[in-house]
Amino acid sequence: MKKETVFHALMIAIVLAMGAGSGSRVIVAQAQAQAQQASPWKDRAEYDAYNAIEQAKEPNQRVELADKYLAAYPESKMAERVYAIKLQAYQQLNNNPKIEEAAAKVLEINPKNFQALFLLSYLIPRTLNAQDTAMDKKLDSAADYSKRGLEQLAALPVPPGMSPEDFQKQKDQSAAVFHQTAGFVALQKKEYEQAEQALHKSAEMNPNDALGFYWLGLAELSPKPAKYDTGIWAMARAVSITGPTALPGPTQQQVKEYLTKVYDARHGSDEGLEQLFAQAAAAPFPPADFHVKSVEEIAAEAPPEPEPPPPPPARELSVKAEELNSFDVIEKYLQAGGEKEADTWELLKGASLPLPGKVIAATPAARPKTIQLAVSPELQAQEGKFDVELTLAAPHSKALAKGQMIQFEGTVDSYRAKPFLLRLTEGKITP
Repeated sequence: MKKETVFHALMIAIVLAMGAGSGSRVIVAQAQAQAQQASPWKDRAEYDAYNAIEQAKEPNQRVELADKYLAAYPESKMAERVYAIKLQAYQQLNNNPKIEEAAAKVLEINPKNFQALFLLSYLIPRTLNAQDTAMDKKLDSAADYSKRGLEQLAALPVPPGMSPEDFQKQKDQSAAVFHQTAGFVALQKKEYEQAEQALHKSAEMNPNDALGFYWLGLAELSPKPAKYDTGIWAMARAVSITGPTALPGPTQQQVKEYLTKVYDARHGSDEGLEQLFAQAAAAPFPPADFHVKSVEEIAAEAPPEPEPPPPPPARELSVKAEELNSFDVIEKYLQAGGEKEADTWELLKGASLPLPGKVIAATPAARPKTIQLAVSPELQAQEGKFDVELTLAAPHSKALAKGQMIQFEGTVDSYRAKPFLLRLTEGKITP
């Protein structure tokens, strides 16, 4: 998330932590446990310098006056408060590095300063740069800040004048941030179970934070095996949240595309995804019976494919192979039509057939490859008539004379019923 986008939520959180309302002022005062002495000033000059900081209206002016004060009074008993004023000024200036710097300085003075713990716990996950060489150190620091912040919250009593319900609501708002930070740190360290537990607590306390649900979805979808149902719902919730706590537009689109890929890989299609967005927009967590069926589950539930019908029993041929013992019978049967013709061809096609015949024509003349022959005696007596066309496997070594009688053999390839013609291929002339 870009740094500029965090401040709409951060401003709300800081108002809570820094005390825009009387109730939250009490929480901060209790959390910081800042004991004010009767006279914290060294002299009148220090008092005036401090008051000048308090009265300055411009944030840059407050920072400048605070720096001068701290340089002049390095041992001041009001140093924590002065750094807190700088913290407020940097917040107004949207200067994240300086916010972190000032907050860290506050914690050096008072390790229990609630405001500083809250700010650092909130900011680090949202400003962390994956290329930062100090990333691991910052993650460890963020985990420590969130742990210390939760410890302080747990020990706070209900302040006078505030109802227990209002006090618990404010505590939950702060605790949601601390749990979220702890979950983010665990997520970065691939400690997915711890990340899920912390982020789920945060989501329960703040069910409208889209970023928290996105991190929760990652914590549930990243391990193997993944927790698809709750992880997919959390991602859908992150995409569906609108308003000031929604993801930025480009981030929201990226999360939606990622979720679509996960859902499609799990379910085999995007069917039901749009309905899921509507459901997740209405409820932070899925109902007990929510389940995204896997491709394997869908396949197992599908009705079995019907058994193919058994093949019809083979019909007995109307022609027997031994009947085809002469060329005249072959010609007669192939001209008969119906089953007899079909059955004859079933027996003959692809068969090797030796025959004698009279050469009617042979091409090319010198080394013939295709020979037209008259096999039936009737055609042999007629000029130029033939009933077999033979294609040799290789050209014959010498010319063939027209009218010459030869013995040949070939594979039955095709035929023409009328006028009858039988075509043989892969032929050869036999002695």
